[in-house]
Amino acid sequence: PNLIFEKTAVPIRSRPSGNLTHLLKSPSGRNLTKMGKSYMKKSGSKDAAHSNKIQYPPSKPMHRKASPSYLSSEAQPQNYRGMFNLLIIILVISNFRLLLDTVSKHGFILDELRFSLQGFSEGFSEAPLDNFPFISGLLVVQAFVVFAYLIEKALSKGWVSTWFGMLLHFINTNATLVVVILIVWYHIQHPIVGAGLVMQSTITWMKLISYNHANSDYRKNLATHKATLALVKDLDEEGLEISYPMNITLKNIYYFWFAPTLTYQIAFPRTPYIRWGKVVTHALHLFISATLVAFFAAQVVAPNLDMLIKDLEANEGKLRYQVIADYLLKLSITSTYIWLLGFYGFFHCFMNLTAELLRFGDRVFYQDWWNAREVSAYWRLWNMPVHYWLVRHLYFPSVRVGFSKVGATFVVFFFSAVLHEVLISVPCHNLQIWSFLAMMGQLPLIFITKMIDKRMPNSSIGNFIFWLSFCAIGQPMAMLLYTIDYWEHNQEMVEVIEEAWEEETPKFLKFIAKVFGASQPQNQ
Repeated sequence: PNLIFEKTAVPIRSRPSGNLTHLLKSPSGRNLTKMGKSYMKKSGSKDAAHSNKIQYPPSKPMHRKASPSYLSSEAQPQNYRGMFNLLIIILVISNFRLLLDTVSKHGFILDELRFSLQGFSEGFSEAPLDNFPFISGLLVVQAFVVFAYLIEKALSKGWVSTWFGMLLHFINTNATLVVVILIVWYHIQHPIVGAGLVMQSTITWMKLISYNHANSDYRKNLATHKATLALVKDLDEEGLEISYPMNITLKNIYYFWFAPTLTYQIAFPRTPYIRWGKVVTHALHLFISATLVAFFAAQVVAPNLDMLIKDLEANEGKLRYQVIADYLLKLSITSTYIWLLGFYGFFHCFMNLTAELLRFGDRVFYQDWWNAREVSAYWRLWNMPVHYWLVRHLYFPSVRVGFSKVGATFVVFFFSAVLHEVLISVPCHNLQIWSFLAMMGQLPLIFITKMIDKRMPNSSIGNFIFWLSFCAIGQPMAMLLYTIDYWEHNQEMVEVIEEAWEEETPKFLKFIAKVFGASQPQNQ
């Protein structure tokens, strides 16, 4: 009999009369009139075992429309959470094998790290200024912050002329970076400690540039701060009433110095109160991230770099390309872990922790850079404070003086390349151009990935290029190159430092070192 699958089927009563009882029976023996509309419905469950048995007679059609396979390109977006879980398991197992291999070869490095930290704390407690010019450098940076406040205060009161005040700002701001670079170059031999101090001085240098530029705008046009406040939401009572020169206070400049931003403005969005539960959570996550970074660096990276140095010594500084490739592969996964943990620890945990304590409202410190299909998108999204600073204080000033957009972009990347080189070469006491070349090498990558994204929208090719260039090649290669250069020039640099201290160190720097307790470098 013709079974009823659709409502448009010919009604039974329109057919010839007679005994139709057998026509109202399906092959399964079910009376179709009693089944009603349930027979026409598609099962609500994907699992037939959980469906009503009345809905599944032997003749019910299972294939109702043309549909692609789940893994086909024509299919709707699918949820691959299970596959993601499998990849996590594979990743953990494969890298746990790597950790076991390093433990069996080099022992459990955290034991040595514990003794190193113990010696560090004991040395600091005995002579904090003599043995730790890092602390002296931080104090010097604070002096320049106070000088910036005093100069702006004098300008706001009219005690000095505008040109002379801006000249003082120029000297003070750049001295913040230059003096610290000299301290690190001549007095701090450890690359990591030196990098921390140079990083802090660079952040302060960028903040003071923004502080000077913004207050110059407020000073020239007193209505500027009103336009600023009109664009800012979530201000507290103090922010709603502030105006130039009311913002020229030590409290104001130090709030900006501690705040997780590089761009100064007369008032910032604020949250109503501190959520101490968030503070504890971010502090805990920060501690875990820092511990994991230290573990991977001590357990995997340091032993491999030590082996690299031994290979260099055994081969008189010459290595085959196969050996370099082997070290590159050994470090690629671990360096990616360190980079991701460092990003999460600093840009999410530390900056959110600082923002929560200061009730700083705008916490978009990064965007979804991991989905970047072109390299330029990564640089715009991964570090929003630096991006805002470059746009406000470098890109548009370049455009205003006559540069084209392409020219201004080149200026931004050239500035970033020089700054990256300073941040790495100065702590290593070895002026090379690897970081500079890596940054300038982003320009052709930007062009290539833009062309790919333009010709093949929504393609993942650009994202693959981004991850390979940064994680599989860029960062481990930087580790290898700077380690080789540091090894080659270490003894030579020690001799140069000792001679320069006596012959070339400026007297004012010796005076600063003497005041803050920085000792003459010794050959170690």
